[in-house]
Amino acid sequence: MKKTQIISGLMAMAMTVMSLGISASAADSVAVKIGTDTVKAGENFSVDVSLSGVPSSGLSSIDFAINYDSGIKVTDVALGTIGDTGAKAQEGDLGDTVFNWYDNGKQIVIVWATGLTDSKYWVKSDGVFVTLKGTADSKAEAGATYKLEAAGANRNIYPDSSEKASSYFSAVGASGTTNYTGSFTAGAVEIEKAQTQAPEEDGLWGDVNVDGKVDVSDAVLLARFNAEDTKAVVTAQGQKNADVTHDGKKDGDDTIKILKYIAKIVTDLSK
Repeated sequence: MKKTQIISGLMAMAMTVMSLGISASAADSVAVKIGTDTVKAGENFSVDVSLSGVPSSGLSSIDFAINYDSGIKVTDVALGTIGDTGAKAQEGDLGDTVFNWYDNGKQIVIVWATGLTDSKYWVKSDGVFVTLKGTADSKAEAGATYKLEAAGANRNIYPDSSEKASSYFSAVGASGTTNYTGSFTAGAVEIEKAQTQAPEEDGLWGDVNVDGKVDVSDAVLLARFNAEDTKAVVTAQGQKNADVTHDGKKDGDDTIKILKYIAKIVTDLSK
């Protein structure tokens, strides 16, 4: 349905140009900037596509596509504020052809076109033109980047033309047609890099109660803990600190070594 509406809109635009008998002239460039969003695999993304350098006289037609990588799926293209010009209501029965998009499997084709020659209904300001919304593949690799690059649509410029489409921006008015070239800044959907867990801060060997020092209270707490005294709570860091024999266990041998350290019989609990 969307593809049919786009073709209808392009045909209406082409008929307007032909009926006016207007020749085209070249003008300055309109800049298109595609944004970047960073999400986790399987999450939704939102990327703004903005225009700048829009001529003050306005644009009556905007036609370009965005190539995308297969790691993402675009589910919607929402028209931004600068495209809400009132042309849809003014066009009447053709209102649904003013703005449309479709996915041809490799690119998102975007067309905004009005046959109205009154420029007050044209796109006349810089800002967000459309917003791409979709989902990143749930199997996307952490740190992957899926590019979004502007291109010409993979079709003829309009149905009865033999000319292939290119990215273009134009103004069709009573005094002539002005075409504008496009300059493009690519964007992307980036997948968050895997979060590497920060290494646990080294504790103090023998500091079972994690109070920053080693004394008799640590030996007593460890002895009670090993005796399964339910009131003897030892944190994960405290249990790590308690293994002063470095054998992977927390038992009576550790308690004895801590006591020897307190009595200065042992001078180093780290080995």
